[in-house]
Parts: sequence; C-alpha cells; structure tokens
Amino acid sequence: MVIDSHVHLSVCNHEGQTFSQIRDDLLLSMQVQGIDYAFVYADSEPDTGVADLDTSWPLVKHQPRLLLLGTTTIPLADAQIIEQLDQLAETGDIIGIKLYPGFELFYPGDDDCYPVYELCVRHGMPVVFHAGETMEEAWREAYNHPQEVAKAAQAFPGVAFVIAHFAQPHLKACREALFNYPNIYADISGLAHLDVEQRCGKKRIFELLTDVGQRRPEKILFGTDWPICDVNAHLQLVSLLPIGGASKDLILAGNAERVFGL
Repeated sequence: MVIDSHVHLSVCNHEGQTFSQIRDDLLLSMQVQGIDYAFVYADSEPDTGVADLDTSWPLVKHQPRLLLLGTTTIPLADAQIIEQLDQLAETGDIIGIKLYPGFELFYPGDDDCYPVYELCVRHGMPVVFHAGETMEEAWREAYNHPQEVAKAAQAFPGVAFVIAHFAQPHLKACREALFNYPNIYADISGLAHLDVEQRCGKKRIFELLTDVGQRRPEKILFGTDWPICDVNAHLQLVSLLPIGGASKDLILAGNAERVFGL
C-alpha cells in the first residue's frame, strides 16, 4: 500500500480548471501511480489558488481514498473555528490539522496555537506544519524551523507533530528533531522537485534520507506535494534508498497509518 500524505487541491499546473476537476485529476493520478490514499491539505485562507477548508470538505467527503486535514489561521480569526474543527473531527471528516507558520507570522510554540493542540489531544490527531522554504523569502523560515516545532513537541508530548517538506533547506536540523523528540515526524514532500534538488543538493538529500531511513525509518512519511511536484519522482526516491523492504513499507504507508490513527 502507498499513502501520499501531502497533496493539495491547487490550480498549480491546472490553470482554468475547477477544484472539482482538479480533484478528479488527483484521483486519476493516484490510479495511474498506484497511490491507495491521499491526505488533502486545505489552505488556511480563501482565494489563494489552493482550496480552503470550506471548499475542500464537500469535494472529498464522499471520496473514500481522499482524507482531509483541517486548518485555521493563527491567531484564530474566529473562536468558533475550534468548534467547527471539533465537529469535523468528531464525525471523522478530518484526520489532522495543518498549520502554516512562515506563510503566517507565528511560531509553533506560541500560546495562540494551544487551542488547536488541545483539540488534537481530545481527538488523537496529529498536527502538520509547513516548514522550510516559504515564498522564496528566507526570513520566513525562522517561524517554521525545526527548533520551533520542537517547542510545541515539548509542550504537548501527547501530540504527534509532522514537519512537512523535511523542512528543506534545513534538512540536518529536521533530522536532529526526528532523533531527539519521540513525537516529531517528517514527510518528504517536495524533496524530489528539481528546484529543491538544486537548492539542497540531490546527493545530500539522498544521503540524509538514507541515514534516517536506516536508523529511524518509523519517522519518515511519504508525501509528494501534488500537483506542484511529480509523484513518480518521489516514489523513485524511496525505492532507491538502500534500506530494507520493511522500512520502505513503513515510509510508504505504515507510518502514515500509525501517526494519523487510520
């Protein structure tokens, strides 16, 4: 089984299409590439080119192969958003929360995030952070650096926190967070994109993933950042890692199943 733990309903490479059409393209891509399930990340704000929560929810609600993560802005734009997310979690319509530090100017350890983490404690859901490169403005990376995620992980040891994109270009810092905090994980979405390979070094990416895959394979989640990035390139990245088949199975599906409580 293969679970793509990081996709969006996005107009990227789908200009002129409706979000419904993009969802159908996602399902077709999954069929072609052999992806069994995909986790759809809603955007925290409307009209960004990525479907927000109110748009994504009805599009994936009746698609058993698509599982949705809720989201919100930080600070909370409306206190009622927690009630909405609570209801969606209660009915199983969301399986986690995605937050966007860097795009939004908050740190994962800020008190403003605590109502979200407390929600996740109640429902046994993980939190995924956008991490690393943000809008090609390096100063934004201070908000989502792995050391900032570590502060949230320390404050809420019962919550699983996932660092998206392996925090590239902060790959070593992400690796250290994975080794040092039992409730921190990372997905590999975007790491097989040409721009990221040029920024971080393809060999360096491969060597670092090999190190974590050999020592702590239970910490890595497969993800692609579709439709921005190529699914097959990410599958090849995992297939080439010099690790055992059982470890690859964890990366491709087992870890996502465990972390997201599927």
